[in-house]
Amino acid sequence: MGRIRCILTLLLPAVFGSCIAEDYEGPDPNLPTRTILVWLGGDNNLSDETERKIEALRQGWTYTGNKCLIYRDSRDGAHLLRLRGGCRTTPTPYVETVRDYGAENSASPETFARVLREVADAYPADSYGLIFFSHASGWLPSGTLQNPQKRSRSIGIDDGGAERAEMEIAEFAAAIPDGMFDFIVFETCLTAGVEVAYELRGKSGCMLASSAEIVSPGFTPVYPSALRLLCNTAVETRTALGAFGRAYMDYVAENYTGARRSATLSLIDIGEISPLAARTQAALRTRSAEAPDLSRLQHFDRPGSYGDSPALPRFFDLDEWLEEVAAPDEYEAFRVQLERTVVWKAATETFMAGQNGFMVRRHSGLTGYIEQEALPDLNRAYRRLSWSGTVYGY
Repeated sequence: MGRIRCILTLLLPAVFGSCIAEDYEGPDPNLPTRTILVWLGGDNNLSDETERKIEALRQGWTYTGNKCLIYRDSRDGAHLLRLRGGCRTTPTPYVETVRDYGAENSASPETFARVLREVADAYPADSYGLIFFSHASGWLPSGTLQNPQKRSRSIGIDDGGAERAEMEIAEFAAAIPDGMFDFIVFETCLTAGVEVAYELRGKSGCMLASSAEIVSPGFTPVYPSALRLLCNTAVETRTALGAFGRAYMDYVAENYTGARRSATLSLIDIGEISPLAARTQAALRTRSAEAPDLSRLQHFDRPGSYGDSPALPRFFDLDEWLEEVAAPDEYEAFRVQLERTVVWKAATETFMAGQNGFMVRRHSGLTGYIEQEALPDLNRAYRRLSWSGTVYGY
């Protein structure tokens, strides 16, 4: 943060007043306002990567009357930053430190909820968006990506305290005020799960997420050109998110080869997730008594790559599984609703080729867990999810 603070010291005396004035005027008072919060949970082995993301976001910032805040937690403590400049009077974007929090747990639902309140109170807007970056393993309780028999948590990791901390997806969702976000962009691994989307119903209009892992450096290379898409309230939210997703997929296809040429992404309308749950429940009522051969189904994790034992897949393509087990007419009704729920999706042909990867022959845009006898503790954790309670009646 030293270089960013130095730039701020040089620029602030000359431009602070003019930028404040332009913030209040806004370039188009007829457009809805938007505040975006970028959550960089980097008090772990991603600490250096958060610095690169901040610089990429700074390069991509163009003032349009909206605001972009960055919560950054790293080895040297937590800070709330704001992107400034990028306007007529101050064309060069810069980063302003709004608050210094000191050492705190960024994977705590209390911390997450507190910062959300602070941002909403200090930067009111017609629309809010969230970009969330950290480690994650979808709905899985923490530690169970490595050890499926362990009970802990699932989204965001903070290694700064005496013990590693993570949030459960239910805690993450509960920290978000109802209806706060128009969208959530997950720059996290394995998060495009139907269980995650269902937990977020009523919290966000839609989400952009990956069925598989997100290969480093993630969205960093496209923030300089594509951040503006998420800030533009003149464009319908789903259209903007789809354009951002395509920018990332195009970058991967054009710039990477081999194992690095690996990406999955999908745009999910969370408002359609409850009807999807109803269709899934109806389809599963017709499932055959014979258990499907899970080894033939498309999965999006890399069993054995995380120190996990037993090394079994846990993130299956939801559509392929339902087609395998449900009666044809009920599956067709499910598929129609799935197409309403998954607005857009894209994937590379292979994922992490040569590194315990897999072919992507099927990608519906949503994954789902299937209970397995070898994973009794994980099965019990799964039955406590909101999705499981609705679909299976647990």
